[in-house]
Amino acid sequence: MAANVLAMDSSEGNGGVRGSLGRVLTEIATERAAQDTLWGVQEFPDGTGPAWRDRADQARRECAEAASAGELTWRHVLAEEFYEALAEDAPERLRAELIQTAAVAVQWVQSLDRRSGAMSHRPPRHGGRTEKLVRDRIPEIIEAAGERPRTRIAGDREYLAFLRAKLYEEAGEYVSDRDPAELADLLEVVLALAAAHGIEPAGLERMRAAKAAERGGFTGRIVLRGPERDVPEQAPRMRHAVRAILLDDDGNLVLFHRVKPGRAPYWSTPGGKVEPEDAGPEAALRRELDEELGATVGPLRQVFAYSEQTLGLHYLSTFYLCRLTSLDLSRRHGPEFDDPSKGTYEVDRVPCTTAAVEAIDLFPAPLATYLRAHAQELPALLPE
Repeated sequence: MAANVLAMDSSEGNGGVRGSLGRVLTEIATERAAQDTLWGVQEFPDGTGPAWRDRADQARRECAEAASAGELTWRHVLAEEFYEALAEDAPERLRAELIQTAAVAVQWVQSLDRRSGAMSHRPPRHGGRTEKLVRDRIPEIIEAAGERPRTRIAGDREYLAFLRAKLYEEAGEYVSDRDPAELADLLEVVLALAAAHGIEPAGLERMRAAKAAERGGFTGRIVLRGPERDVPEQAPRMRHAVRAILLDDDGNLVLFHRVKPGRAPYWSTPGGKVEPEDAGPEAALRRELDEELGATVGPLRQVFAYSEQTLGLHYLSTFYLCRLTSLDLSRRHGPEFDDPSKGTYEVDRVPCTTAAVEAIDLFPAPLATYLRAHAQELPALLPE
């Protein structure tokens, strides 16, 4: 989700690569030459492989969680790439992951050089019911039209993320429709963002006027032309996770109650990443349930999915409804259960009702939204 900013530097001498990227790559080449001078050519075993897959999956979840909360950092992105590399043992895939890890590290250095750590917000695309911030009087307007709106109040932490998403929405509507009236909506969002930062309209206007006096406005219609360059398009890489909306014989949701150092307790569904050796998503989910719960389940039915995109990575999470047929926690296995820093994975059974789902902090947020709307219907949807 990092903003893609290219410095327009006309300097040569960076291996044919211009701008800040050329400078960083030159520094990296210099450091590599210094390492060879000091230590000589070094060769070590890779030390990577499937033992790191759980940690890679955890890094992916942490990255997606931070993105959903509007709190993505370079640390999250680099950690995900790093652990994805550690999880590979095939030389071709390991090399590809290491290149991607190095590329993210270079982008981070460029970001430091620009003295800009701001992350751009891209509203996630969800399956099922969606949520967005609306003007304060929209619910009563909907009611006046004879419909019943479903609303909630955004929390303090997510309010800024919703406003940033709204900024993109309103700007997109103006670009699409070219209707000057859309600029009023855009301005309303800008004023709300300013207020969230403690800036009143008059203060914002003073800031605007000061910048105009220093740098000018846009009435001159001046277009700054950068160097010509060919940038090959690359499709974002896919990360597919599968998770179980698991019901026991009493109709309760079988969830993990997660307690991790440094964050408030929350709940999540069992499941994990689809691995290359899995026969398919359903086979991957049955494997994950065996690893995490020592569990077997009946037939699976896909009922919900959502996707997110961050920094060239496309995350798809698919949720399957199924009934628990056996559970043996003594059979659960995986490094996450032996590492205190990863917290606890206590099995909790929560009534499959809207009220019960609303009473817990269920991750991810799109799943919580889906279950709040459809919890009562799920038992009838269980496949035979």
